[in-house]
Amino acid sequence: MNRVTPSSQSQQVTAALQASLARLQATQDQISSGRRLGKPSDSPTDTATAMSLRSDHQRNEQLDRAIDDGSARLATADQALMQTDTLLLRVRQLLLAGSNDTNTAAERSAMAAELDQLRSSLLDVANTRYLGQPVFAGTQDTENAYDVSGAYLGNTSPVERRVTTGPDRVAVGITGPEAFGTLFADPAAAGGLGVLARAADALRTGDRTAMQQALTDVDAASDTVRTSQSIVGSRTSRLESVKTVGAAATTRMETQLSTVEGIDLAKALTDLSIQQSAYQAALSATAKVIQPSILDFLR
Repeated sequence: MNRVTPSSQSQQVTAALQASLARLQATQDQISSGRRLGKPSDSPTDTATAMSLRSDHQRNEQLDRAIDDGSARLATADQALMQTDTLLLRVRQLLLAGSNDTNTAAERSAMAAELDQLRSSLLDVANTRYLGQPVFAGTQDTENAYDVSGAYLGNTSPVERRVTTGPDRVAVGITGPEAFGTLFADPAAAGGLGVLARAADALRTGDRTAMQQALTDVDAASDTVRTSQSIVGSRTSRLESVKTVGAAATTRMETQLSTVEGIDLAKALTDLSIQQSAYQAALSATAKVIQPSILDFLR
């Protein structure tokens, strides 16, 4: 016949109290953190699901940063192209005015000087930077897209970003030759002069045939700039569409993650109240069951 000794009784009661306290502390931790998964052993299956969701969420955040970077780069290029279009309009006005017989050689010379300044301004626009890099230089690591002579220093590979989970990459820029064509330099022309330089020379010489040709070339250059703006706009629209889809996916992931990891606060508070009452009752009952013996006072 087994005999229940005070020592074994005390150990059992202590173990029961510790288990009750552990449950109470676990519930308190869940309420304070808002999560029911404190460690993998709490639920291995849910932990694996949560890890997968967090991995997907981090990947989406990385793609979102790439989209934001691409959108900002495209916005910078679009602003530069808008400035270019405005400056080319002034170039066209000068050519039209210079073609008028009422202008003297001195007046046309002044127009040519202004056109030279416009060319310098357009070169500055073509060398527009984003985060310290020229936006129209492609992927080339160079200080400027064009030098002072109008020679292109970049390459023909546009900057790309991966903005989806698939293998495709989206161009988030446009290269100088695509945007500005032969405005600054033209290998096919005499001396390699670009449209702007030829237009200034035509004004200085008063050659109306050359001015008419320059006017045609400027109009073609303006069309190229507007086409580039359309390309930039379509790429921006695609990034915005991808961002919208990504935001919806991120919201779904956060909802799923909250469902997997989160707690039912109302239920957790009810459980906490019950566990606190049970623990206090257990302490009270234990104090009555386990009475100190004379040996406890002799120790």
